[in-house]
Amino acid sequence: MVAIVALAMTFIFASCSKDDDVQGPTATNDQAINIPFFVQTADGQMPSDPADLLYETRKQNPLLAPDGHQITWGEFSAVKGQVVAECTDQGTKVTLNLTGLIPNGVYTIWNLSFEAPGFDPTAEMLGVDGLGAAGKGDGSDNAFTASASGTGSISFTSPGGDLSLFGSIGACSLVDNFEWHVAGAYHADGLTYGPIIGPDGTYAEQFGFAFVKGN
Repeated sequence: MVAIVALAMTFIFASCSKDDDVQGPTATNDQAINIPFFVQTADGQMPSDPADLLYETRKQNPLLAPDGHQITWGEFSAVKGQVVAECTDQGTKVTLNLTGLIPNGVYTIWNLSFEAPGFDPTAEMLGVDGLGAAGKGDGSDNAFTASASGTGSISFTSPGGDLSLFGSIGACSLVDNFEWHVAGAYHADGLTYGPIIGPDGTYAEQFGFAFVKGN
């Protein structure tokens, strides 16, 4: 389903003495990846011009903002932000702070895991071997609504084990998985669907952050 090109990233391990439940490494990544694979232009091409009007790829529906206008590639690719990941005794805690989101847009966050060699554009499913709702796994804590100015923040902890769609993830995703992505999906229908992303035609994966063990 979701695939994210592993572009340049910041991957910083540090010890933590201020929070008693932090049991392992922490990492900060401020290189948001804008995902072009699940949107297209009117003629079915991958968007490139900021003025390109977007359609989602599964049903070719116009990708609409909450105010009803059709989203452009310039708007869709504007996401910036930072993710902080911490290995705790409850699982991997993630805190996201974002700008450039679709104003008042509804979003959900997803975990993706990859075995070695990681993301592979030539492989089936692009190398993804695990996918599921971030956080508790039932989708109860992986959703948020962007502000009117397109900012958003969310924090959740993902325990190790089975993911909601397929595969599994380690209790400390930073070291237990060869490659791990945190991805955000925009929901054009304004709805979320718990442990599944939603019906085809209602959403598009918009941004992500990638972590590769050892980088």
